[in-house]
Amino acid sequence: MTARGHHRADVGITGGHISAVGDVGTSEREIDARGLLLLPGCIDLHTHLASTPTWTPLDGFETGTRAAIAGGVTTVVSMVYQEDGSLRRGVERALRDAKPSIADYAFHIVVIDPSDAAIAELPGLVRDGHAGLKVFMVMKQFGERVTDFLRLYAAAKKNGMVVAVHAEDHRFIADATAALYAEGKTGVRYFPDSRPVEAEVVAVRQAVQHAEITGAWLYLVHLSSARAVAELAAAKRRGVTIYGETRPLYLYLTSAYFQREDAALWVGQPPLREYDDIDAIWAALADHALDTVATDHIPRSRADKMAPGLAFDKIPPGVSNLETLLPMLYSEGVRKNRITVERLVDLLATTHRRTASEGRDRGGEGRGPRALRSRAHAHGHRARAALGRGLRPV
Repeated sequence: MTARGHHRADVGITGGHISAVGDVGTSEREIDARGLLLLPGCIDLHTHLASTPTWTPLDGFETGTRAAIAGGVTTVVSMVYQEDGSLRRGVERALRDAKPSIADYAFHIVVIDPSDAAIAELPGLVRDGHAGLKVFMVMKQFGERVTDFLRLYAAAKKNGMVVAVHAEDHRFIADATAALYAEGKTGVRYFPDSRPVEAEVVAVRQAVQHAEITGAWLYLVHLSSARAVAELAAAKRRGVTIYGETRPLYLYLTSAYFQREDAALWVGQPPLREYDDIDAIWAALADHALDTVATDHIPRSRADKMAPGLAFDKIPPGVSNLETLLPMLYSEGVRKNRITVERLVDLLATTHRRTASEGRDRGGEGRGPRALRSRAHAHGHRARAALGRGLRPV
């Protein structure tokens, strides 16, 4: 299976690399995959497997990549955080964390302080293969230092980097949260009201403007609403080079989950939306308005999520999806005729190459956004395939 189509063929593997596709003859070891779908190894462009000085993830690279491989994901991209002002220091921590990884991996470096020193680190990081950044528009300091962040965007473009962006507006969320607290509405059922769709829409609109001003390649993560996706689609029609991601939460679940006794388990940022939003996101995946599905994998323990007395804004956000990303997208997308199996492969395995080519064609330094090529920092990026047992041909 590829994004271009499917056919029956043998696949030859030599030294861990795909060496031939077609009639490859006999071998000392053969796997009979007749009746199954052979997919490229999937790529999850959005995970949180690396630690920070004050936090160790429940799923690190050792357990997280085992879950990934079990689910057909052979490359993970983890967020790593700027440390004491230094982007390099955050990467070094993540490289230590990633030693037990059994999957290929790459990083997006979260920039909290876009200082001159941090921006000066970008060329060296790119030379070493670290070509992705991450910015949280939802941080208060983003609005306070937007000029500095735009300088970061321009420098990222100059160095052929992509910038992942969490697009929610801080002021909208702060005002909504304060109003709910004033009314004594602090339970988890009010979580969606604290992060309204307008907060996402305003931020996406601003992010598009920032991409137009700086020429930066922006990758909008975990888009959750029909209106946010519509803003992305409109920008693409105007020729803006900008990419969009959604996550499994927004394909299958609605805000009705916040009325359940276990509502805290479903807290992620942004919140779950409505059925109309789910339908719009599936449509955007099918018509290429959205480019990828990624997990934002950050599991929490049940005890932490459901600790007694937590207000909606104190519940640790995040869910786990690495192992279920591919099978759920197949069963709910392909088997229900929302997307083709070729489009599934495109969304999970080849879009990062296609978008890099688009960026290259649009000019800049003659290079596309390198991070979407998912440059691996294991001992050489290995071509892998996911054999989908139980994923029957359609």
